[in-house]
Amino acid sequence: MTVVIQTQDADTSAEAEPLLSYTLTTTPSPLKASPENPQAPEEPGEIVISVARQSGTPADAESIRVHVPAGTMAPDLATDLTKISPRISLTGWTVRLDAPAKEFVCTPASSHAPIGPDTGFTIQLSDIPISRKVGTAPITVTESSRTDSDPFEDRTTVFNLGKFPADFYLREFRCEPPIIPNGGDVKLTWERSANATYELLYGDVNRDVTNRTSLDIEGIKSDTTFYLRATTGDPTNPVTRILTTQVTVTKPDLDIGGLTVNGPTQLFQAAQKLINTHEAVTINTVAPSDGLLWFWVTSKEIRFSVEPHGSGVITAGTYNTDYKDQKRVLVPVCKGDRISISRPAWGGDAYWFPFGGLPLPI
Repeated sequence: MTVVIQTQDADTSAEAEPLLSYTLTTTPSPLKASPENPQAPEEPGEIVISVARQSGTPADAESIRVHVPAGTMAPDLATDLTKISPRISLTGWTVRLDAPAKEFVCTPASSHAPIGPDTGFTIQLSDIPISRKVGTAPITVTESSRTDSDPFEDRTTVFNLGKFPADFYLREFRCEPPIIPNGGDVKLTWERSANATYELLYGDVNRDVTNRTSLDIEGIKSDTTFYLRATTGDPTNPVTRILTTQVTVTKPDLDIGGLTVNGPTQLFQAAQKLINTHEAVTINTVAPSDGLLWFWVTSKEIRFSVEPHGSGVITAGTYNTDYKDQKRVLVPVCKGDRISISRPAWGGDAYWFPFGGLPLPI
Protein backbone atom coordinates (compact mmCIF):
# COMPACT_ATOMS: atom_id res chain seq x y z
CA MET A 1 0.00 0.00 0.00
CA THR A 2 1.21 3.50 -0.76
CA VAL A 3 -0.05 6.91 0.35
CA VAL A 4 -0.55 9.40 -2.49
CA ILE A 5 -0.11 13.12 -1.82
CA GLN A 6 -3.05 15.27 -2.81
CA THR A 7 -2.75 18.46 -4.85
CA GLN A 8 -5.41 21.12 -4.91
CA ASP A 9 -6.64 22.36 -8.28
CA ALA A 10 -4.71 25.51 -9.21
CA ASP A 11 -7.97 27.21 -10.26
CA THR A 12 -9.67 26.60 -6.92
CA SER A 13 -10.37 29.89 -5.13
CA ALA A 14 -9.89 30.41 -1.42
CA GLU A 15 -13.69 30.38 -0.96
CA ALA A 16 -13.95 26.95 -2.61
CA GLU A 17 -11.31 25.06 -0.65
CA PRO A 18 -12.43 21.53 0.29
CA LEU A 19 -14.28 21.25 3.57
CA LEU A 20 -13.33 17.59 3.84
CA SER A 21 -9.83 16.10 3.93
CA TYR A 22 -8.79 13.15 1.76
CA THR A 23 -6.03 10.55 1.84
CA LEU A 24 -5.62 8.13 -1.06
CA THR A 25 -3.90 4.74 -0.88
CA THR A 26 -3.36 2.16 -3.60
CA THR A 27 -2.90 -1.59 -3.80
CA PRO A 28 -0.48 -2.73 -5.14
CA SER A 29 2.12 -0.17 -4.18
CA PRO A 30 2.80 1.28 -6.66
CA LEU A 31 0.19 0.49 -9.31
CA LYS A 32 1.52 -1.44 -12.31
CA ALA A 33 0.52 -0.77 -15.91
CA SER A 34 -1.11 -3.72 -17.66
CA PRO A 35 0.85 -5.59 -20.36
CA GLU A 36 0.89 -3.81 -23.70
CA ASN A 37 -0.34 -6.97 -25.44
CA PRO A 38 -4.12 -6.41 -25.73
CA GLN A 39 -4.68 -10.18 -25.53
CA ALA A 40 -3.16 -10.33 -22.04
CA PRO A 41 -5.46 -9.71 -19.06
CA GLU A 42 -5.25 -6.33 -17.34
CA GLU A 43 -3.41 -5.89 -14.07
CA PRO A 44 -5.92 -5.32 -11.22
CA GLY A 45 -5.64 -2.37 -8.87
CA GLU A 46 -7.49 -0.84 -5.95
CA ILE A 47 -7.95 2.70 -4.65
CA VAL A 48 -9.12 3.56 -1.15
CA ILE A 49 -9.94 7.21 -0.37
CA SER A 50 -10.21 8.00 3.34
CA VAL A 51 -12.44 11.00 4.05
CA ALA A 52 -12.75 13.09 7.23
CA ARG A 53 -13.91 16.45 8.50
CA GLN A 54 -11.00 18.08 10.34
CA SER A 55 -12.91 21.06 11.70
CA GLY A 56 -14.90 20.78 14.91
CA THR A 57 -18.12 21.84 13.19
CA PRO A 58 -19.99 19.66 10.66
CA ALA A 59 -20.16 20.38 6.93
CA ASP A 60 -23.14 19.53 4.72
CA ALA A 61 -22.44 17.47 1.61
CA GLU A 62 -24.87 16.67 -1.19
CA SER A 63 -22.41 14.57 -3.23
CA ILE A 64 -18.80 13.39 -3.58
CA ARG A 65 -17.70 12.56 -7.13
CA VAL A 66 -14.57 10.62 -8.04
CA HIS A 67 -13.42 11.12 -11.62
CA VAL A 68 -11.36 8.24 -13.02
CA PRO A 69 -9.85 8.79 -16.50
CA ALA A 70 -10.42 5.73 -18.69
CA GLY A 71 -9.06 4.77 -22.11
CA THR A 72 -5.84 3.67 -23.78
CA MET A 73 -3.59 6.69 -23.22
CA ALA A 74 -0.89 7.29 -20.60
CA PRO A 75 -3.05 9.67 -18.47
CA ASP A 76 -5.85 7.05 -18.30
CA LEU A 77 -6.04 4.89 -15.18
CA ALA A 78 -8.54 2.23 -16.25
CA THR A 79 -9.43 0.47 -19.48
CA ASP A 80 -13.10 -0.06 -18.57
CA LEU A 81 -14.95 1.69 -15.74
CA THR A 82 -17.83 -0.79 -15.78
CA LYS A 83 -15.50 -3.49 -14.42
CA ILE A 84 -14.74 -1.46 -11.28
CA SER A 85 -16.49 -2.41 -8.02
CA PRO A 86 -17.29 0.81 -6.06
CA ARG A 87 -18.22 1.00 -2.39
CA ILE A 88 -18.73 3.71 0.25
CA SER A 89 -18.64 2.87 3.95
CA LEU A 90 -20.79 5.79 5.12
CA THR A 91 -24.19 4.62 6.37
CA GLY A 92 -27.09 5.95 4.29
CA TRP A 93 -24.90 6.79 1.28
CA THR A 94 -24.73 4.96 -2.06
CA VAL A 95 -22.32 5.09 -4.99
CA ARG A 96 -23.05 4.69 -8.70
CA LEU A 97 -21.16 5.07 -11.98
CA ASP A 98 -21.94 8.06 -14.19
CA ALA A 99 -20.38 6.56 -17.33
CA PRO A 100 -20.56 9.63 -19.63
CA ALA A 101 -18.83 11.78 -16.99
CA LYS A 102 -16.40 8.96 -16.03
CA GLU A 103 -17.30 9.59 -12.41
CA PHE A 104 -18.31 7.50 -9.44
CA VAL A 105 -20.97 9.56 -7.68
CA CYS A 106 -21.58 9.17 -3.93
CA THR A 107 -24.85 10.62 -2.57
CA PRO A 108 -26.85 10.43 0.68
CA ALA A 109 -30.43 9.18 0.87
CA SER A 110 -31.67 12.74 1.46
CA SER A 111 -30.79 15.85 -0.52
CA HIS A 112 -27.72 16.39 1.68
CA ALA A 113 -26.20 15.08 4.89
CA PRO A 114 -23.92 16.46 7.62
CA ILE A 115 -20.37 15.15 7.95
CA GLY A 116 -18.84 15.94 11.31
CA PRO A 117 -15.43 15.38 12.92
CA ASP A 118 -16.53 11.92 14.12
CA THR A 119 -17.77 10.79 10.68
CA GLY A 120 -14.73 9.21 9.06
CA PHE A 121 -15.38 6.93 6.09
CA THR A 122 -13.84 5.46 2.95
CA ILE A 123 -14.60 5.33 -0.75
CA GLN A 124 -13.23 2.14 -2.28
CA LEU A 125 -12.73 1.34 -5.96
CA SER A 126 -11.77 -2.31 -6.40
CA ASP A 127 -11.01 -4.55 -9.38
CA ILE A 128 -9.72 -1.62 -11.45
CA PRO A 129 -8.43 -2.89 -14.83
CA ILE A 130 -5.28 -0.77 -15.04
CA SER A 131 -4.60 0.70 -18.48
CA ARG A 132 -1.70 -0.54 -20.58
CA LYS A 133 0.31 2.69 -20.91
CA VAL A 134 2.88 3.73 -18.31
CA GLY A 135 2.11 7.24 -17.11
CA THR A 136 0.46 9.44 -14.49
CA ALA A 137 -3.33 9.56 -14.18
CA PRO A 138 -5.10 12.40 -12.31
CA ILE A 139 -7.85 11.22 -9.95
CA THR A 140 -10.17 14.13 -9.18
CA VAL A 141 -12.38 14.18 -6.08
CA THR A 142 -15.09 16.84 -6.16
CA GLU A 143 -17.30 17.48 -3.16
CA SER A 144 -20.46 19.59 -3.32
CA SER A 145 -20.50 21.00 0.18
CA ARG A 146 -21.26 23.94 2.42
CA THR A 147 -21.20 25.16 6.01
CA ASP A 148 -24.13 26.77 7.80
CA SER A 149 -26.71 27.94 5.26
CA ASP A 150 -24.25 28.95 2.55
CA PRO A 151 -24.94 27.73 -1.00
CA PHE A 152 -23.40 24.43 -2.06
CA GLU A 153 -20.13 24.73 -4.00
CA ASP A 154 -17.95 22.28 -5.88
CA ARG A 155 -14.58 21.88 -4.16
CA THR A 156 -11.86 19.86 -5.85
CA THR A 157 -8.86 17.76 -4.76
CA VAL A 158 -6.58 16.03 -7.28
CA PHE A 159 -4.38 12.96 -6.75
CA ASN A 160 -1.77 12.04 -9.38
CA LEU A 161 -1.43 8.26 -9.57
CA GLY A 162 1.53 6.66 -11.32
CA LYS A 163 1.25 3.46 -13.34
CA PHE A 164 4.68 1.87 -13.40
CA PRO A 165 6.29 -0.73 -15.65
CA ALA A 166 5.64 -4.29 -14.52
CA ASP A 167 9.28 -4.90 -13.57
CA PHE A 168 9.80 -1.60 -11.72
CA TYR A 169 10.52 -1.62 -8.01
CA LEU A 170 11.92 0.74 -5.39
CA ARG A 171 11.89 -0.45 -1.79
CA GLU A 172 13.76 -0.92 1.50
CA PHE A 173 15.11 2.63 1.72
CA ARG A 174 16.97 2.61 5.04
CA CYS A 175 19.24 4.87 7.08
CA GLU A 176 21.74 3.30 9.49
CA PRO A 177 22.18 4.19 12.22
CA PRO A 178 18.88 6.05 12.70
CA ILE A 179 20.25 8.12 15.62
CA ILE A 180 23.71 9.73 15.56
CA PRO A 181 25.70 12.35 17.52
CA ASN A 182 26.23 15.81 16.06
CA GLY A 183 28.66 15.51 13.12
CA GLY A 184 28.09 11.76 12.75
CA ASP A 185 27.85 9.67 9.59
CA VAL A 186 25.11 7.45 8.13
CA LYS A 187 24.82 4.86 5.40
CA LEU A 188 21.77 4.92 3.12
CA THR A 189 20.76 1.71 1.33
CA TRP A 190 17.90 0.79 -0.99
CA GLU A 191 16.70 -1.79 -3.49
CA ARG A 192 15.68 -0.72 -6.99
CA SER A 193 15.13 -1.87 -10.53
CA ALA A 194 17.33 -0.78 -13.43
CA ASN A 195 14.59 0.80 -15.58
CA ALA A 196 14.46 4.25 -13.96
CA THR A 197 16.60 7.22 -12.97
CA TYR A 198 17.13 7.88 -9.28
CA GLU A 199 17.86 11.06 -7.32
CA LEU A 200 18.68 11.56 -3.65
CA LEU A 201 17.46 14.83 -2.15
CA TYR A 202 18.13 16.30 1.31
CA GLY A 203 18.67 19.87 2.43
CA ASP A 204 20.04 21.75 -0.57
CA VAL A 205 21.49 18.58 -2.12
CA ASN A 206 20.11 16.93 -5.27
CA ARG A 207 22.36 14.01 -6.23
CA ASP A 208 22.08 11.51 -9.09
CA VAL A 209 22.25 7.98 -7.65
CA THR A 210 20.96 6.08 -10.68
CA ASN A 211 23.86 3.63 -10.66
CA ARG A 212 23.97 3.12 -6.90
CA THR A 213 22.13 1.16 -4.22
CA SER A 214 23.90 2.75 -1.24
CA LEU A 215 25.58 5.98 -0.22
CA ASP A 216 27.59 7.17 2.80
CA ILE A 217 26.74 10.65 4.12
CA GLU A 218 29.25 12.28 6.47
CA GLY A 219 29.17 15.10 8.98
CA ILE A 220 25.42 15.42 9.61
CA LYS A 221 24.73 18.15 12.15
CA SER A 222 20.91 18.28 12.33
CA ASP A 223 17.86 16.06 11.93
CA THR A 224 17.59 15.21 8.23
CA THR A 225 14.96 13.66 5.99
CA PHE A 226 16.27 11.93 2.88
CA TYR A 227 14.11 11.59 -0.24
CA LEU A 228 14.83 8.94 -2.87
CA ARG A 229 13.02 9.80 -6.11
CA ALA A 230 12.59 7.39 -9.03
CA THR A 231 11.42 8.58 -12.45
CA THR A 232 10.53 6.36 -15.39
CA GLY A 233 8.22 6.19 -18.41
CA ASP A 234 7.66 8.57 -21.31
CA PRO A 235 9.29 11.99 -20.61
CA THR A 236 6.04 13.66 -21.74
CA ASN A 237 4.09 11.82 -19.03
CA PRO A 238 6.60 10.35 -16.56
CA VAL A 239 5.80 8.50 -13.37
CA THR A 240 7.55 9.33 -10.12
CA ARG A 241 7.86 7.40 -6.89
CA ILE A 242 9.41 8.88 -3.73
CA LEU A 243 10.53 7.05 -0.59
CA THR A 244 11.76 8.77 2.57
CA THR A 245 13.91 7.92 5.54
CA GLN A 246 15.20 10.01 8.44
CA VAL A 247 18.12 10.39 10.80
CA THR A 248 17.86 12.00 14.24
CA VAL A 249 20.85 13.96 15.56
CA THR A 250 21.41 14.28 19.29
CA LYS A 251 22.28 17.85 20.30
CA PRO A 252 21.76 19.11 16.71
CA ASP A 253 22.77 22.41 15.18
CA LEU A 254 19.75 24.69 14.89
CA ASP A 255 18.95 27.35 12.30
CA ILE A 256 15.92 29.25 13.54
CA GLY A 257 14.38 32.67 13.07
CA GLY A 258 13.60 33.31 16.72
CA LEU A 259 13.82 31.62 20.10
CA THR A 260 11.88 32.17 23.30
CA VAL A 261 13.14 30.34 26.38
CA ASN A 262 10.84 29.90 29.36
CA GLY A 263 13.19 28.54 31.97
CA PRO A 264 16.91 28.16 32.65
CA THR A 265 19.34 27.81 29.78
CA GLN A 266 23.11 27.43 29.41
CA LEU A 267 25.09 28.88 26.51
CA PHE A 268 28.60 28.91 27.99
CA GLN A 269 30.89 25.94 27.86
CA ALA A 270 33.96 25.54 30.03
CA ALA A 271 36.24 28.56 29.83
CA GLN A 272 39.42 28.18 27.79
CA LYS A 273 42.50 29.79 29.33
CA LEU A 274 44.40 31.49 26.51
CA ILE A 275 47.61 32.46 28.31
CA ASN A 276 49.43 29.73 30.22
CA THR A 277 52.83 31.36 30.77
CA HIS A 278 54.34 34.41 32.42
CA GLU A 279 56.34 35.16 29.28
CA ALA A 280 55.29 37.73 26.70
CA VAL A 281 52.48 36.39 24.47
CA THR A 282 51.04 37.33 21.06
CA ILE A 283 47.89 35.63 19.74
CA ASN A 284 46.35 36.08 16.29
CA THR A 285 43.35 33.90 15.47
CA VAL A 286 39.77 33.77 14.16
CA ALA A 287 36.72 33.12 16.36
CA PRO A 288 35.13 29.72 15.51
CA SER A 289 31.83 30.77 17.12
CA ASP A 290 30.21 33.62 18.97
CA GLY A 291 31.62 34.08 22.45
CA LEU A 292 33.17 36.36 25.03
CA LEU A 293 36.78 37.33 25.68
CA TRP A 294 37.50 37.97 29.36
CA PHE A 295 40.71 39.68 30.43
CA TRP A 296 42.20 39.94 33.90
CA VAL A 297 44.63 42.86 33.67
CA THR A 298 47.36 43.23 36.35
CA SER A 299 49.91 46.02 36.66
CA LYS A 300 50.99 45.50 33.06
CA GLU A 301 48.86 46.12 30.01
CA ILE A 302 47.04 43.82 27.59
CA ARG A 303 46.47 45.09 24.11
CA PHE A 304 43.72 43.46 22.05
CA SER A 305 41.62 44.10 19.00
CA VAL A 306 38.58 42.46 17.41
CA GLU A 307 38.23 42.90 13.66
CA PRO A 308 34.70 42.07 12.46
CA HIS A 309 34.70 39.06 10.09
CA GLY A 310 38.17 39.81 8.76
CA SER A 311 36.98 42.99 7.07
CA GLY A 312 40.43 44.57 7.10
CA VAL A 313 39.10 47.67 8.86
CA ILE A 314 38.52 47.97 12.58
CA THR A 315 35.20 49.78 12.75
CA ALA A 316 33.15 51.42 15.49
CA GLY A 317 32.20 48.97 18.18
CA THR A 318 35.45 47.02 17.96
CA TYR A 319 38.25 47.23 20.44
CA ASN A 320 41.88 48.39 20.17
CA THR A 321 42.65 49.96 23.51
CA ASP A 322 45.06 49.81 26.44
CA TYR A 323 43.40 48.91 29.71
CA LYS A 324 46.24 49.74 32.15
CA ASP A 325 43.99 50.76 35.00
CA GLN A 326 41.27 48.12 34.55
CA LYS A 327 41.16 44.85 36.42
CA ARG A 328 38.50 43.04 34.32
CA VAL A 329 37.49 43.51 30.71
CA LEU A 330 34.69 41.61 28.89
CA VAL A 331 34.63 41.76 25.07
CA PRO A 332 31.81 40.27 22.91
CA VAL A 333 33.03 38.41 19.78
CA CYS A 334 31.13 37.18 16.71
CA LYS A 335 31.93 34.07 14.72
CA GLY A 336 34.55 34.87 12.06
CA ASP A 337 35.98 37.92 13.85
CA ARG A 338 39.77 38.25 13.78
CA ILE A 339 41.23 38.44 17.30
CA SER A 340 44.63 39.90 18.19
CA ILE A 341 46.01 39.80 21.75
CA SER A 342 49.40 41.14 22.84
CA ARG A 343 50.56 40.84 26.42
CA PRO A 344 53.98 41.59 27.91
CA ALA A 345 55.52 39.30 30.50
CA TRP A 346 53.49 39.10 33.73
CA GLY A 347 50.79 41.20 32.16
CA GLY A 348 47.60 39.32 33.11
CA ASP A 349 45.36 36.49 31.90
CA ALA A 350 42.88 36.00 29.08
CA TYR A 351 39.97 33.53 28.79
CA TRP A 352 37.62 32.46 26.00
CA PHE A 353 33.96 31.66 26.79
CA PRO A 354 32.49 30.04 23.65
CA PHE A 355 28.82 29.94 22.73
CA GLY A 356 28.67 26.33 21.57
CA GLY A 357 31.82 24.75 22.95
CA LEU A 358 34.32 25.45 20.14
CA PRO A 359 37.79 26.30 21.51
CA LEU A 360 39.69 29.28 20.17
CA PRO A 361 42.47 28.02 17.85
CA ILE A 362 45.79 29.30 19.25
